[in-house]
This record gives sequence, structure tokens and C-alpha cells, in this order.
Amino acid sequence: MYNVFDLIGRYTPLIKCICIESRKGLMIAILSRFLFIPAFYFTAKKGGQGWMIMLTSVLGLTNGHLTVCVLTTAPKGYKGPEANALGNLLVAFLLGGIFSGVTLDWLWLIGKGW
Repeated sequence: MYNVFDLIGRYTPLIKCICIESRKGLMIAILSRFLFIPAFYFTAKKGGQGWMIMLTSVLGLTNGHLTVCVLTTAPKGYKGPEANALGNLLVAFLLGGIFSGVTLDWLWLIGKGW
């Protein structure tokens, strides 16, 4: 469900009324995702499987949406080579995060004795 809603979230910024273009709005939206930590914790302790699927879906949706919003909004305040360098830096950090996530996921599986 995470990957499906991440894909859907990558296309939601095409709807102009929900595309976040202000840097302050993006920062608030990104920092508010920390609220998922206690939500997942309490859902794992007391909630059911349906609530966990719903939380995972919303996490994927916000991940896709905010990734596209940040990658398209951040370089707008800069000119020419600076915007290009910032775009390259954003993509490098995105790929670094994906790589580290995959690596830690494999370490998790190896630690379980698979």
C-alpha cells in the first residue's frame, strides 16, 4: 500500500489547489510528519490491521506529494547554475536516503537470521 500511495502522491501536485509552493508551508508539512511516529506506535500496540494499513497509505501519499513539491519548489528562488546545483544536491540526498533505507532493510533481515 505504501508504494501504491507513494505513486499516487507523486501525481497529486498536478492539482494546483493542493500543491504546496511556499517554503514555510512545506516545512510545516514535513515536520508534521513526525506525528506519524507516535501514531504508528500506538496503532501497533492497540490498533488493528486496518488502521495500520491506513497509516501506511497516508505516509506513502504524503511522502510522494511532499517529495515532488520540494523538488519542484526549492530551485525556484535561484538562477541558472545555482538552481541546477541545488537540484543535483536534492537528487543526491534523495538517492542517498533510498540507498540507506534499502541497506538498513537488508541488515534488518540478516539480523533476524534469514
